[in-house]
Amino acid sequence: MVMEATRRMSFSANPLSLTTEAKPPTALSAQLVAVFSLLTINPFSNLAADDFSGDTRTWTTSFFCDSDSYSFPSTSHEARNRVHENVKRFARNYATLFILFFTYELFEMPLALLGFVTSYAFWELFKFCVDRWESNRHPLIRKILIRVALCATVSFLAFLNVQIAVFYALAISYAVVILHGGFRNLSLSEKQS
Repeated sequence: MVMEATRRMSFSANPLSLTTEAKPPTALSAQLVAVFSLLTINPFSNLAADDFSGDTRTWTTSFFCDSDSYSFPSTSHEARNRVHENVKRFARNYATLFILFFTYELFEMPLALLGFVTSYAFWELFKFCVDRWESNRHPLIRKILIRVALCATVSFLAFLNVQIAVFYALAISYAVVILHGGFRNLSLSEKQS
């Protein structure tokens, strides 16, 4: 009896004996797949330095717009196209948001803010001293001084957890880029191209 129950269990647990039917995807599941596919792309792969050289688009009429400017992407291909085009179009806006998020994180962590400001003052003092000492005549000594100062600065900033503020700002900015870029509709001229 125990042997028969074991045989039935092993037979029913056999994956070859199970039949599964493929259900056609619903509209909601297709949209969710498209949204989750945004996590697999690099939004900055098509970005060039020229994208930062133009004017910053207005925040109210161009960047945020109205609610009609946002919708779920229907396919993952459309989501990728939206992200790449919106990153190129709003590169300066996203950079501004990163600076704002980084500044906010620094104010949330006073020691990191103090370390950041102190390291900036240190490098300005270092530049002044190097120029005053005319160290261009001794390039090897100048390189050694720069390397030592750089190591000291990195150690100091790591001790004060500035890297945590940078990480938080990058994570929040990346999420904003993916969400805004993925849900923001393309304009008619971009859809045609």
